[in-house]
Amino acid sequence: MGAVRRLTVAIVGLTPIGARRPASTPFGRVPVSHAAGYATHRGCLVTAVCDRRYDLVQACREAWEDTWPALAGYTRLEQLLTEACPDLLSVCTPDDRHAEVVVAAATAGVRGILCEQPLATSTAAADRMMAAAETAGCRLLVHHNRRYDPLFHLVREVLRLGEIGELRHLRCTQAGPRAMLLRQGVAALDLLCFLAGSPVNEVSGRLERGFEGWRPEHGDGGHDPRSEPTASARLRFANGLEGAYDGLRTRHQEFACELIGSEGSIRVRNRHAELVTAQHTQPLVPPPYDTVGLAAAVADLCRVVREGGRPLGEAAAARHALAVVEALLASAAQDSHPVAVGPAPEAA
Repeated sequence: MGAVRRLTVAIVGLTPIGARRPASTPFGRVPVSHAAGYATHRGCLVTAVCDRRYDLVQACREAWEDTWPALAGYTRLEQLLTEACPDLLSVCTPDDRHAEVVVAAATAGVRGILCEQPLATSTAAADRMMAAAETAGCRLLVHHNRRYDPLFHLVREVLRLGEIGELRHLRCTQAGPRAMLLRQGVAALDLLCFLAGSPVNEVSGRLERGFEGWRPEHGDGGHDPRSEPTASARLRFANGLEGAYDGLRTRHQEFACELIGSEGSIRVRNRHAELVTAQHTQPLVPPPYDTVGLAAAVADLCRVVREGGRPLGEAAAARHALAVVEALLASAAQDSHPVAVGPAPEAA
């Protein structure tokens, strides 16, 4: 049998998450961008990049010249889709442009799309994206980063094994200069569903002071943290669990997650996790896998395009996180009165 043809790739949006070249170290490179993720995969060949800013196009081509010497650069998406005809496409634009890029790419025949989080700025936009992908037979994945982190798969396995007894409550706190509702907030809400193994069916929430009446269309696509609020929410999951999320605007970056069970708890703080019971406290350390983070997201995309199956970064789950945000905004407008969340995906 002959060698399998490499999948051609285009990247749209060339800010650091799309195009950053990681530094070389004695231990190799950590994929910190979509470009770096594709560079780790032997089955992929990045052939084209696109951004409205020509300087970013040129900077990307220069940064990756030794890896992809024939890399084509575009400032118009339509021209890229017509001339490059990629198999796969990454969407790293500001989030208020995700829908137009995904719909155009799926309609043009792209076989697989990896979209940065959040999937969109509304469930209506997400529905258009998912419908376009389904009609075209295109696989649409979302890079909710913690779904591609072995640490949280280890946490799920500890839960499955009953190490803390019956799970009773889970909560997540995201602090930092960009702990905005549609940025790190959406990712944290998705993680809570992922760990609970269930979608949310009711939420009560409030927004950061000074943002009363805020809507996603009032933001600027995620550029300026001052254009978007942090938020807090109390969550009721479809499986009966209850949880909480708190976003805090601080200068330092910090992430914390706690899962409380009948016999113990799991605590995560940044990259450190521990299992706590009455008998002992034990660190939780995942195995040193070869493929994690964005490299794992790229591998997931290639797998489902070539072989089918369900991805970790399911668009339906990402759409549900947006539905939770919309219910949170509705609750905040009603003095934190509980609001039902829209239809949930088949599985969180």
